[in-house]
Amino acid sequence: MHMKKGILYFLLLLLILFLPAKTVDLIVDKEEINEKEEKEIEWVENPSKDSTKILETPKVIKPLNTSTSRDSNWWEYPKDIYPTKRDGNDLLVLVNKQYKLPSTYAPSDLVKSSNSGIRRGENYHLRNIIIPDLTRMVIDSKAEGIDLSIVSGYRSYQTQVNTYNYWLSKNDNNVALVDTFSARAGHSQHQLGTAIDFSSNEIGDRLGDEFENTKASKWLIANAYKYGFVISFPKGYESITGYKFESWHYRYIGIQYAREVSNRGLILELYLRENNP
Repeated sequence: MHMKKGILYFLLLLLILFLPAKTVDLIVDKEEINEKEEKEIEWVENPSKDSTKILETPKVIKPLNTSTSRDSNWWEYPKDIYPTKRDGNDLLVLVNKQYKLPSTYAPSDLVKSSNSGIRRGENYHLRNIIIPDLTRMVIDSKAEGIDLSIVSGYRSYQTQVNTYNYWLSKNDNNVALVDTFSARAGHSQHQLGTAIDFSSNEIGDRLGDEFENTKASKWLIANAYKYGFVISFPKGYESITGYKFESWHYRYIGIQYAREVSNRGLILELYLRENNP
């Protein structure tokens, strides 16, 4: 009887000594697994000096599989790159991963976007041709209780060089990843001076995926075309546009053309391809 009690006490002692160590091991293992499954990339403000300082999302989860197309890697640039078929001043010029603006192109009518009354507009420039319609959009959205701000406008060719290289440096030179969300120099709509990245005081004027769920984003989806603006990179069309969904990025093409895009149920990329044969 005494021997059985002795064995029992001995086993209990071993359990008390052994259990904490194993519990710690399990916790550490679990943390390591979670770290591998969700590698987070910190997005911070671009440090390069320019009149179009860029704000980005605080965090983005690195995709395990960035492809939405079985036939191709939609983020890749084609082998053959061509100059744009229309002049950069043309509202319907097609700028994408195949058609590139010259490094010398810059709009001749750049003005402060604050001329439209949009919040934070003093920090950015846009083409003057946008200002009247953007002014109306800002006034009308305010009247409906919607706040809009601008967090990026015109970017020069050199600024886009710096921006793209910045994202490479922040993401271990992962070209495939960076190409899903940042354009290489000459391939950015921002060089046109007719593209705007919107935000709102709803999210502290940050730029990123959280904008999709704001009242401002929903208002733009329903109304932007009335003022000549069309979303450039809509959800579900990554294999066509070459970029991930950007709820904040709109391009001005004029009211007549924007209404046609809306009425025909097209996305901007396909409409511009039709008009740049």
